[in-house]
Amino acid sequence: MNETQGTPAPDSSAPAEPQQLLQIARTAAELAIAAADHATEAVCRSRSGSTLRLEEVMHAAHAHAVEAEKYADWAAGWEADGAAEYVLHRYVTSTVDAAVRAQTAAGVEVTATALRSQLEQPPTAQERAERESERRREEAEEEAAERAATGLDKDNRHLARMNDYYAESAVPELGWTAGHVRVLEAAETGRLYWRDKQARQAARHGQWEGGRKVSSERTRALYGARFLIGARREDGTRVLALSPMGQVALELARLHPEGLYATDREAYEARYSRVAKRYQRSDDKKAAARRLPPLYDGALRFYRRPVTLAEQELQAQRDAAEQWEDEGGYCPGVHTPRPAAEAAAKPTAAARPSAVAPLSAQSGQDLLRRLFAPRRAADPVLDPLRTVIRRPRRTLTPEEREVVQDVPLLNFQGALIMGLADPVPNSSPMPEGDGAWVREHVWPDHFRPTEKRYPWGFHRWSMCERGVCWNCLANRCDLCVHRQKGGPDVDDNRDWVYGPTGHVVSQLILRADDAPCVWWCRCPCAKDGPAPSRKPAPTPTPEPAPQEIPPAKTTRRRAAEQPSQDALF
Repeated sequence: MNETQGTPAPDSSAPAEPQQLLQIARTAAELAIAAADHATEAVCRSRSGSTLRLEEVMHAAHAHAVEAEKYADWAAGWEADGAAEYVLHRYVTSTVDAAVRAQTAAGVEVTATALRSQLEQPPTAQERAERESERRREEAEEEAAERAATGLDKDNRHLARMNDYYAESAVPELGWTAGHVRVLEAAETGRLYWRDKQARQAARHGQWEGGRKVSSERTRALYGARFLIGARREDGTRVLALSPMGQVALELARLHPEGLYATDREAYEARYSRVAKRYQRSDDKKAAARRLPPLYDGALRFYRRPVTLAEQELQAQRDAAEQWEDEGGYCPGVHTPRPAAEAAAKPTAAARPSAVAPLSAQSGQDLLRRLFAPRRAADPVLDPLRTVIRRPRRTLTPEEREVVQDVPLLNFQGALIMGLADPVPNSSPMPEGDGAWVREHVWPDHFRPTEKRYPWGFHRWSMCERGVCWNCLANRCDLCVHRQKGGPDVDDNRDWVYGPTGHVVSQLILRADDAPCVWWCRCPCAKDGPAPSRKPAPTPTPEPAPQEIPPAKTTRRRAAEQPSQDALF
């Protein structure tokens, strides 16, 4: 055995990082080559007349050594090739296996198995935490770069990609030209009207005389296909506006202008090839080709306009300026705080220490009492309104904690995940007794099993009434759920009307303006910026416990009667 065969393996106590993996691959390749050289020297030193067996050993060891060199070379160039780290680990494992086979075939001491044990060593908890922190840092940097380049957050970038996909398939099927888009753009201004068999775009809104002429043929075709809707005035003028389908079609056409046809003739021929049937008469085929097809149902249902970060900021500022009570919504008869601009002008807010009472870290303390320890709510005057509206927090009473303790463990975990362990009911004109009667006598039977599994019910709570996330309850505000997600959880703000048999009979839109219902973790900790320190803060002076909030509330259907009090913007 030569000197190369005795090359020591890397220290098994060190973590298997990429550089160490490359060192293991090089060591394994050297061991395989040394084994092949040993087999070759054995053939050369043989004095017997027949060396057939030694030559077979030599060729087998040589083949395994070549294989080990190949995988070692692949491992050395993994970063230049753009391969993932798990691919590097696979290359190194193959190199070590080939080295073990080469030493076995050459009949030398199999020292490559020590390298295999080094590969199989699991990382320590500190190493896993460091890798996870590094992964999150890289994801945050990528997200910041994407936001700076596109002006959209992750969800809206996904919406934009999906809209591009819908546009590529929907726009060519419309059979439009650029002239159809110009007609819809004129209707988008609110100044398109039809009078005396001629479509015109008025010079000013409300002046339905004169103006620029618009193609009457295209306008008539778009109106017949329901891309335009009209309102007739007393003088016979029909004011034209975009229908919901027309608005979506216009947005898709702007996203994919390549799908528009150059001339009306090409657009007509494309529509003719799609609608003409062999059994139809020629006049029927031409009439069908002159009619514009509607937008296909998939694009109409799934298209959502992306909202930029600037638009989100402006919307949040408008909402904050409305002086919502305690950052949670306007309540009649309750004094509202000062606007955000006034509150933000207070320089003492940033210098004031945290108002959150630290939770006890004693290992023997009961889990539920540690999770639901009382905390002080943020000062509504000193804490300026943020870009996302936050709502006051609820503190469980000792009786309510006993109710939570009686919940099965699996349902308790579900309540923590969904923020239903400490929900905060909105104010409602319906007394709790009436709400209980509705849940008992009006709700369908299939609601009740799920409702009984959770300490305070399930179906009765809206998103904006959910409480504190499980990480903040465990005093891990640095891992707040909405800090991890980069924003609140938003409901689609729709519900269903059930018949006597429990079947859905219609859809109920809780708010006519489609305002979203939002769950924003009620912990007063920051949801963005640097993660808060895990060190316990100084214990503040205890304050009187807040007024107890009733644990139950009425059904979510009351939101149809008072939409302004049941949703966050």
